[in-house]
Amino acid sequence: MTKKIERVLSAIAIASCCATLAYAQPDTIHPSSDGSDQADIIQTALDALRDGQRLVIAPGTYVVSHSLVVKAQSVVVSGYGATLVATHPNDQSLVVNGTNATVAGLTLRGTGSKRLETESSAKIVVRGTGIQILDTRIEGGASAGIFVSGATSVALAGNWVSATLADGIHITGGSQNVLVSGNTVIGTGDDMIAIVSYQTDGALCRNILVTGNRVSGNYWGRGLSVVGGSNVTLSDNTVQGVQKAAGILVAQEDGYRTYNATNVVIHNNIVSDIENSTSPDNKWPAAQHAGIDINTGAGSVSRVLVTDNKVLRANYGGFRALGNVCQYRITNSAFASIRGSPISMQSRNCAPSQIVSSVNTLDGKVFTQPVGTSATGEPPITGADAALLPRVNTSVRAARQTH
Repeated sequence: MTKKIERVLSAIAIASCCATLAYAQPDTIHPSSDGSDQADIIQTALDALRDGQRLVIAPGTYVVSHSLVVKAQSVVVSGYGATLVATHPNDQSLVVNGTNATVAGLTLRGTGSKRLETESSAKIVVRGTGIQILDTRIEGGASAGIFVSGATSVALAGNWVSATLADGIHITGGSQNVLVSGNTVIGTGDDMIAIVSYQTDGALCRNILVTGNRVSGNYWGRGLSVVGGSNVTLSDNTVQGVQKAAGILVAQEDGYRTYNATNVVIHNNIVSDIENSTSPDNKWPAAQHAGIDINTGAGSVSRVLVTDNKVLRANYGGFRALGNVCQYRITNSAFASIRGSPISMQSRNCAPSQIVSSVNTLDGKVFTQPVGTSATGEPPITGADAALLPRVNTSVRAARQTH
């Protein structure tokens, strides 16, 4: 028989007798013994949370037939060892919109064999302020793994996303002050980590740091992408095995009506095995991007710093700037086993003094200064402001072994 929610202490009782406590002791949900649907039971527990409380989802497997919503403020939903198994492709999201809410440790097993475009088909949807998604594991799903839209001061740290049919992590809707740190993304159906600013959203994504992530095995889409946005840093990431497009892309795209991109730092990343797949099962055409690619449609990309990166085994060049790209600098980057040009400057409407290239190497040797560039210069490029980013809630993660 299904073990119901165990309420340990209520917030009301604590408020009346122990005013010094910040929140109630956790409620706990346990898996059913017969594998029955527990979506309603879990949602009831989430709805019962008062501000500042914690809900523990005990280790085990839970069948969930519809999306779930975390809406209370400053709550923690902890699920280390718990697996939620979705049954409906277009109704499988965990929506987190409670201010300062944290979700940690859950495994979310998605469903769906056809790519969908709805929020309800994503595995985690973040809308709000101060939300943190930590140490979750996402296995499959009909669209994005983690979808962040219109959110502020968000931390995505230590998560694992694999085999989703759309982006692994997708940040959009004018989201700002977002930290994406220490995540692993494998084998997604589109970009592995994407920042996209659509004109229809009416706002630019700003101040986003993507650092220390490992992404690999993408059969279609890009590794890391900034398609419209401002004040973005991509640093210390490993991008490997992007079969049909760029390892790292900064762009403005007409087809998706995106904003321009500006003030982007690409620093100390390792990018390897780009568009060199020999998989006979992958029939998608190659985009013919470079390992690190900057390109535009009718819009522009400006103020991009590419420094201290390694690009290995790329089939269509190491670095390329194409279109209305200006005020950019590529320096101290190492290229090896590159087919095509290690650095290709195809930007237009930009003076040589605004294009800086220096101390880059090909197969261990410094190569000739590209035509139409300057060896010195410091375009005003800062990337993300770390002082505005949230700090990860380490106390929740440290407590995970007790759940």
